[in-house]
Amino acid sequence: MAKGALATGALTLGTGAFGTATVGAQGDQVAVFANNYYPGGNFDVIAPLQTSTTVEVLQLEGETIPEISQPDEWSGHIIRYDIGQQSGITTFLFVRGQSLSADDSGTMGEEASVLSSDLNLLNTTLGSSGATTDTTEDTGDVVQEDTSNVTEEEPTTTGNDTTANMGGD
Repeated sequence: MAKGALATGALTLGTGAFGTATVGAQGDQVAVFANNYYPGGNFDVIAPLQTSTTVEVLQLEGETIPEISQPDEWSGHIIRYDIGQQSGITTFLFVRGQSLSADDSGTMGEEASVLSSDLNLLNTTLGSSGATTDTTEDTGDVVQEDTSNVTEEEPTTTGNDTTANMGGD
């Protein structure tokens, strides 16, 4: 029997409503400010930004930039990284082609490229936060289980003959 098995849900996204359990923006554009990009960092969505605020932030001195010619197609979100500190780091996340909701969670992509040097924005991807989901889309999209990260944990000893069972049955 596998102990401490970890299976992450991989959500196949379509054009329908977004599930509220985890973030998975495969194929959508994702932008984050370079000074607040933490590769592989887990985060929670605190709240969406108003469209007018998102448009203002994604413009330079009131003018659109070539890389983001239609900022009203992007949705802005306030996120908080879970980096092991009590308060975390709060910043903005912008997504084109999808809208997130408060209490969604996700993981920042491991790789990024420059989206706009004028706005100091990076383009990256989002993934599941590692929480398993059974979210289904209203459009009938499929939720798939990715078991490639399934691990088996053995009981460990700490040197003082105390045994720690790290999860599982």
